Amino acid sequence: LLADAMRSHGVEVILEADTARVLGEERATGLELADGRVIPANLVVCAVGIRPETTLARAAGLAANRGVLVDDGLATNDPDVFALGECAEHLGVVYGLVEPAYEQARTLAARLAGETRTRYPGSTIATNLKVSGVGVFSAGDFMASEGTEIIVYSDAKLGVYKKLVISDERLVGVVLIGDTTDGNWYLDLIRSGASISDFRDDLAFGRGAAMRLAA
Repeated sequence: LLADAMRSHGVEVILEADTARVLGEERATGLELADGRVIPANLVVCAVGIRPETTLARAAGLAANRGVLVDDGLATNDPDVFALGECAEHLGVVYGLVEPAYEQARTLAARLAGETRTRYPGSTIATNLKVSGVGVFSAGDFMASEGTEIIVYSDAKLGVYKKLVISDERLVGVVLIGDTTDGNWYLDLIRSGASISDFRDDLAFGRGAAMRLAA
């Protein structure tokens, strides 16, 4: 659905393609794909995210994998050193977004102020974008892991797609395309872990329908 919307704006979309190499010596002349296809180009833009810089931390004796390893209190293996944000790795995850860094900062600030029971449980990531004028929202485990259930609502004519991932009568992931109005409501359900059993059948129709049923 999103690819069709982008194509309607004159953007060619190539899916399931791996890049082999960028062609050109002094400047880019094209992109060669793994299957041998060549896409002519004079500008290549790579969206690659972030990579933690751990050289200094390792030299100082701090344990590091992809990022500097921290526990639920944001402490490293040195009790006098803490880490948060894009350099920190918590439970195998390095977050490349600002909201988890804020959540980590609040946890660490509380602990440094003496609230030693405060813990950082990890963050539920949500992304809200406009792609070629089309709203796109995703949050949680939207790829669906083993043991989860999936509810899909799709209306190609209206350009609306919703994918809801459920585990043990709780919403754990969501993808919205076209209509992202209820994105924050779905996100609150994921973060709270509240049961959706009272309005499960109407969950895909949004907050209004679900709350009327629950009432």
